[in-house]
Amino acid sequence: MKTRESEHLYVHVPFCDGKCVYCAFYSEAYTADRAEGYLNALSREFDLYLASNPRPAPRTVYLGGGTSSILETSQLDRLCRIVSERISRANLKEWTLEANPGTLPEAKLRVLLQHGVNRISIGAQSFDDDVLDRIGRRHAAAAIELTVLAARAAGIGNIGLDLIACLPGIRDDTWAATLEKAVRLEPSHISIYALTVEKGTPMSRLVRSGDVIVPDDDLQVQTLDLAEKLLGQAGYERYEISNYARPGCRCAHNVACWDGKDYLGLGPAASSRSGLRRWTNKPNLDRYVRALDVGEELPREEDTLSADTDATERLIFRFRLADTVDLSEFGGTSAQLLNHWERTLGELEKNGLVRGGDGRWALTRQGRNFADFVAYELINV
Repeated sequence: MKTRESEHLYVHVPFCDGKCVYCAFYSEAYTADRAEGYLNALSREFDLYLASNPRPAPRTVYLGGGTSSILETSQLDRLCRIVSERISRANLKEWTLEANPGTLPEAKLRVLLQHGVNRISIGAQSFDDDVLDRIGRRHAAAAIELTVLAARAAGIGNIGLDLIACLPGIRDDTWAATLEKAVRLEPSHISIYALTVEKGTPMSRLVRSGDVIVPDDDLQVQTLDLAEKLLGQAGYERYEISNYARPGCRCAHNVACWDGKDYLGLGPAASSRSGLRRWTNKPNLDRYVRALDVGEELPREEDTLSADTDATERLIFRFRLADTVDLSEFGGTSAQLLNHWERTLGELEKNGLVRGGDGRWALTRQGRNFADFVAYELINV
């Protein structure tokens, strides 16, 4: 089935080091053989897409999900070639690769540059070695700086750091020190993800057993407020609930997703959107490889949203951004839904969670800390 031309391409690379205690994203422990099977299947999935769709000319490419940099140098080269040989780069502005500290030696950086990768997102998480060990990260804090400096020396200047806030037992001074060390490295982008205890993770088992006590809501707000204060003082704009950037350095790929743009996802657990159609490959690497190896239908979930459901989804994502949301942009939405939004936003404004005027709305500073509540209110007609 043909799809509308996708403006953005996401490739889910499902490998990690297998030790992390908090992550609920689909990933598998890396082995060279499994990576080869994945790459074979990925190239077949892309070719099947091209058989009934035009060659993509994306504005952004994003390689992540697990950790792309965990691949061997030759495998990383092949991954990039699978993409670069099947797209037109005429419109390509941003090509991001997710990496862990210590996994980008000079040879891998050369590969990335050869293929046009111009942005790296590094999973730093913390600059405290005790904290890193407690959450199951294999790298030491010193590896973060070395990776940033190596990428910059190689010619990749657009570098993002991911940090985790609200970790159990972390004092304000420890968190402030992590933020200050991140700022000293002068990345163009910093993501601050509040810890969520996801079902099925080792962290959830530790919480259930009482071995770990997670911060309460007030402490989480305090921790996120400290990040906003320190990063703001350092010149970073909080352009999205969890993301800060230097001027002109917003992550274009993620902004496009929050803006409701179409995107093509490849790999196990990857999602795609084309108009009202949504589909997601099953999060199972073995089934993914087997299906593409023998020519079976790729296991995935697919649905077509109603216009109102689609509009609500896009509205909620747009509210994550600091930019104002103009309700007039949601043409075709039912009068019932528009009336519900206007009534709900009026009540939320009274409670100090949103600000509005002339049909344009945005979360307030307080509203960013209660964005899930705002979303819940807008969804429930």
